[in-house]
Amino acid sequence: MTAGVFAEWQPRYAEHGIATFPVRDKRPAVRHYLKIGMRASEQFASKFPREAAFGLACRKNRITVLDVDSPDERLLADALDEFGPTPFIVRSGSGNHQAWYRHNGERRRVRPDHRPIDILGDGFVVAPPSIGSKGIYRIISGSLDDLASLPTMQRTPAIETALPELIETGRRNQSLWRECMAAARQCGNMAELIEVAVQRNTSIFEEPLPDQEVLGIVASAWAKELSGDNWFGRGNRVVLDAVEIDGLLHDDPDAFVLLTILRRHHWRRQFVIANAMAETMPRGGWARKRFAAARRRLTEIGAIQEIRPATRQSGPAVYQFKGGQL
Repeated sequence: MTAGVFAEWQPRYAEHGIATFPVRDKRPAVRHYLKIGMRASEQFASKFPREAAFGLACRKNRITVLDVDSPDERLLADALDEFGPTPFIVRSGSGNHQAWYRHNGERRRVRPDHRPIDILGDGFVVAPPSIGSKGIYRIISGSLDDLASLPTMQRTPAIETALPELIETGRRNQSLWRECMAAARQCGNMAELIEVAVQRNTSIFEEPLPDQEVLGIVASAWAKELSGDNWFGRGNRVVLDAVEIDGLLHDDPDAFVLLTILRRHHWRRQFVIANAMAETMPRGGWARKRFAAARRRLTEIGAIQEIRPATRQSGPAVYQFKGGQL
């Protein structure tokens, strides 16, 4: 039986002190891969003799990878000018580039400055000459002999601003759901969101979620996006009941406007509605009598509640929203 790429190259990497493990579809084929040592790596080579791809844990093996997610060699050259030269360069199956360095405390930073460049100081990376769905990972500069003397990255703001540790098992589902909700607005379809989710799943968790769970999270997030219920990344919002729009807006527009402004600025906290606020109302301010009438209407219908009356000693009255919603 012909040995696969992983079985053939595992001992070659081991000679240079690098522990590797099998990878399928850009996902580790084994558990606890970030903690794998030489003995386990050797056992995996026998257990997975036909695997065509393999990877390594970055921090465990003292390697940081500058992942330039673009085939543009000019972007690679600019990145090397910024982060420093290195003799070991890899081209992925899709034509993108990796520049390998000696680990110097870097964490995993996914597009820290919005360019298609990641700093992979934690997590794992697919190693050459793995065969992926889009082609072969090839060493285009250097050799495995260079791994023992890799330079460290030049310190940059992207490196200095480190992310927290990888997210542990108990918080994975909620964390990935939030990632998907935040990314959904930039995705043209569900397939694009799946691609984002898969990338996040393998980069921010100590142990990635199973594929089925990832697909379920993506489906939930995409449904929210299609229904218009995805508010992630859209800033703060003011929530109004349909009854308020259909009733209060029709019956008392001033009270409706005042309620909207109060929710905009004071949701989830107590507040005052001093008469001086009348001067800041729309279209050049309101007369004090008009402002007071709107405030009185909101208290009458229970939209706001006075919890401390105005006194000379304590100052203006203090209010909260209906039901004590601070």
